[in-house]
Amino acid sequence: MGSIRERARQILSVVPPLGQQINSVGATAGLFTKLTGVDQSTLQKNWDGGGIMTTCNAFTGWFSRELGSKLYLGRFDLDTYLPKNNLGHAWVKSTPDNRPKYGDICRYAKFHVGVSLDFEGGIWNHVDSGQGGKKTGYDIIKRIRDTNPYEHTKLLGWVDLDKYFGESSATEEAAEPTASDKAHGPVPNWLLGWWNVSWRGQAFYYHFDSEYKVKWTQILPRDTIRPALSASDTGKVSVDSPSDFTIVWGKTGSIEKFSRPLGTAPMRGSWNSKEPLAASKM
Repeated sequence: MGSIRERARQILSVVPPLGQQINSVGATAGLFTKLTGVDQSTLQKNWDGGGIMTTCNAFTGWFSRELGSKLYLGRFDLDTYLPKNNLGHAWVKSTPDNRPKYGDICRYAKFHVGVSLDFEGGIWNHVDSGQGGKKTGYDIIKRIRDTNPYEHTKLLGWVDLDKYFGESSATEEAAEPTASDKAHGPVPNWLLGWWNVSWRGQAFYYHFDSEYKVKWTQILPRDTIRPALSASDTGKVSVDSPSDFTIVWGKTGSIEKFSRPLGTAPMRGSWNSKEPLAASKM
């Protein structure tokens, strides 16, 4: 993952693990104010006056500043605000073929904003403020694991951190293959196309092309004929032998090695020489 996403991970590490929360009252009140710029007295004054104030946008605004954004992104009009500031390329509209990545600032279909974490299969993890309110008597920041599979209609879109901070060109695409990558010949025909790769109990979908490139996504492809419309990362493929190859991923630098026993479709591999991978042709 690119440096800006590592930065996002470091910033969000202040939010406690799933099942715990930061409240605007009690022992966590000071931390709540640090992460939102709002204290309980401000909330209470608003509620007493008939308001319904919460701090979802105050939290994303704090997060954007911590990332180093010159613009304050604690807003609900991100889809129009970014283009007005010549950053329209960083706004990603939610479609069935894409998903937010770690640290992306998301605008929900409802009047709400939050920060994407990751996906566990089809289940989305994110961190949001505004999880309390007037009825609760205090506001809450916490990590959330959705109970239902992710639906793209949940979001209007998001601010892509790589694009916003200008890192997409350096991180989204792997380096061009070199002569050494091609030393053992072209990408074998049996490898081309879609593969279902299992890692840590989750399914990842890899698409290999003949240009020594591979892309992965966790979105199940609609068919196995067309390549990925969008991808979470692009890797460079080095052909080591007719049945062995290596992937170096562009964003993370992670190295995956695979081997396919001759005459069979399944593959076995390793992630950074530490964790097992398994793959089957789709």
